Amino acid sequence: MNPYDFARIDWDRPPERRKPVWHHRLFGAGLPRLYSGRLELRLTARTPIFIPAYSLAAAGKAIRDPRKPEPFLQDGAGHYIIPGTSLKGLLRSLVETLGNGCLTLFDGNYEQEKTGERRFKAMYKDKVKPTFLHCENDTGLCISCRIFGSLKEGKRSVFMGKVNIGDAHADPETVVLYEPMYTKPLVEPKPHHRAFYLDEQERYIAGRKFYFHHDPSKEPLREGGYVYFTRAQPANRYIHPLDYDTVFYARLDFTNLERDELGALLLAIVLEEGMCHKIGYAKPLGLGSIALEPLRLELIDYARRYSLTSRGQAGREQLEGEALSQFIGELVGEFKREHLQRLAMEDLRRIWRWPPDPDVEYYYPDKAGWFDLPENARKRIAETRDSA
Repeated sequence: MNPYDFARIDWDRPPERRKPVWHHRLFGAGLPRLYSGRLELRLTARTPIFIPAYSLAAAGKAIRDPRKPEPFLQDGAGHYIIPGTSLKGLLRSLVETLGNGCLTLFDGNYEQEKTGERRFKAMYKDKVKPTFLHCENDTGLCISCRIFGSLKEGKRSVFMGKVNIGDAHADPETVVLYEPMYTKPLVEPKPHHRAFYLDEQERYIAGRKFYFHHDPSKEPLREGGYVYFTRAQPANRYIHPLDYDTVFYARLDFTNLERDELGALLLAIVLEEGMCHKIGYAKPLGLGSIALEPLRLELIDYARRYSLTSRGQAGREQLEGEALSQFIGELVGEFKREHLQRLAMEDLRRIWRWPPDPDVEYYYPDKAGWFDLPENARKRIAETRDSA
């Protein structure tokens, strides 16, 4: 089956935009309760996981000895890490999806990894309602831009994000290297196959893309060596992932989040029971399934902390265990009742279900053997189940 599907967008419900609370407004008359603090997270790999130590372009230049696999990313001290930028991107995409944020994919500043994604943007921009495009004015931002920031060249929209995520460091006691592997080629998206990328009426794009989890009892998809489509560079990579059950720890700092913003952020972290996140390289091949777990939360009430009576000693609240679960449950439940994009959550539950369906094999359908067949021209992703 095709390794990805789309979380639908409710086109009758454009993003709710409002003026953000700026960073310097810690408290004051007329402001709602603001939440600041830090959250400690544990991340546990449920399948092998790989974060490249260098970019795809650099990887091609770096191939010298085919016996040496590309290493997992490490910091200057030699610790395996997942960059905070990767975690931030993961959480932002989820807030956009579940919180009905704007579509940054169709903004000129969006960072694409593949040429096919740029073609996809150009081909289908007219299949997006204008009200869903990237926020253009810092006086009216969607929930994802209020939390993570917004930068729009040539427009009055420069707003620094209110969330900072540090690199996640692997616990050395849990690190086990998976065996080096040659990946299958990660083919470009197929934007010409309209039935994948558009809704059934072909009015709008199908939604936001997410990759299915693979059965963790099965090995990731691989090749026996390098695969060449041209004589220049191989179409696949030789990598050295970390094994499942590797544990990482990270810290997330946030400032001046409104209640619904914190609820959206927490939902992006905890999801729902029976779901799991996906991150890193080679997600279509069965890598990158990872569980996020909040461990400790410190809330800082600056209104109390900097008051004349408290003199900086009060205004801190530590939550963990059952107290943390109750706090998260309250805010997430409130957000879901009032703001959840229900179509998207319905789809994401199916795509990111954990454990995944052990009877489904995922990989891109073959171009000549599937995409080029006339009878498949209008088939949708669900109809690729037996094509891999």
